[in-house]
Amino acid sequence: TGEAARVSPAELAAARGRRSLLASFKGVCQSSSRRPQLAKLHNGRDLIMVCTNGGGSAQHWDYKTLMLSSVFSVAPAGNGLHSFRLAEAIFFGSIPVIVDDEVTLPFCSVLDWRRFSVRIRQSKVSQLPQLLRAISPAEVARMQTRLAEVKRKYFLFPFNTAMAILHLRVREAQRAAAKGYGGGGGGGGGGR
Repeated sequence: TGEAARVSPAELAAARGRRSLLASFKGVCQSSSRRPQLAKLHNGRDLIMVCTNGGGSAQHWDYKTLMLSSVFSVAPAGNGLHSFRLAEAIFFGSIPVIVDDEVTLPFCSVLDWRRFSVRIRQSKVSQLPQLLRAISPAEVARMQTRLAEVKRKYFLFPFNTAMAILHLRVREAQRAAAKGYGGGGGGGGGGR
């Protein structure tokens, strides 16, 4: 990923336990999206939500610093299958807040995303600060630990992960077929 590719292990280690921002978002805010609603949540203290189009205070906030300083990073709908901010949040160790009603999450067949991310409906963006503040410090710590595990196991080498999942699915299908659950045989049949 972009900025995440340039973050060092030392920077990640230094960020652990020193994330002073509740949540952040920095990006282009198309008027046809819900992103302008995020900018309305900006308070300049623990919620940094800035749009890069339109100038203003966006230049004051460095993207990498925001990601390393945020407990949560907002990943609104993007132009592709998901927002690149989702992967960047994972790589920066910031708990992703997924604001997309229709996204299919990577590795969703094997990962319980609720254990290391927050997902809210686009229509609930205005409630985001209250929802995040309601998550206990103990739960945040559990989510951060799980996020680091998921990063290491699934996102550092996504091709290997995808191949492992494919092999797992093939083995499951073979076992099901051997037990007679597959579509080709295994019982029943007509009478003689």
